Amino acid sequence: MIQRIQTLYLLAVTLLLGFYFFLPFTTYMVEPQMVKYLFMATGLSSEGITAESIYSTWPLLVLSIIVFAIPFLTIFLFKKRMIQIRLCIINTVLLLGMQGLLYYYVNAVSKLLQASPTYSIIFIFPLISAILTFLALRAIAKDEALIRSLERLR
Repeated sequence: MIQRIQTLYLLAVTLLLGFYFFLPFTTYMVEPQMVKYLFMATGLSSEGITAESIYSTWPLLVLSIIVFAIPFLTIFLFKKRMIQIRLCIINTVLLLGMQGLLYYYVNAVSKLLQASPTYSIIFIFPLISAILTFLALRAIAKDEALIRSLERLR
């Protein structure tokens, strides 16, 4: 299980998406009040003594949990390669949708605060994860093709 390259790809996806829950995607600095806002998977909150949630993004949070769980579960389905392939396809589509949803929320929050965002590297993690999931998909498909060709030889 761990010796397969697709397992390493899926572990990397799980690790990248794990950062999503703890680090901000973007930060906003509103000039007149000099208040720093952090935009995370849980929503927009102000940085300071009390972290209050200003803008809720529960669809993004739910989608983040789903795309975090799928590759983790896919690793343990190593004997069911066709299910792994389907889950990788679903996860790739969800990751691309998540990137679009994240872009939408960043623009909505920018208009709400009337401030320009400062992006962090976390912002592109769904794209990197989609690429890694696609690479895992190709490796799983190669394994499935190899198994089927060996079954024909018998």
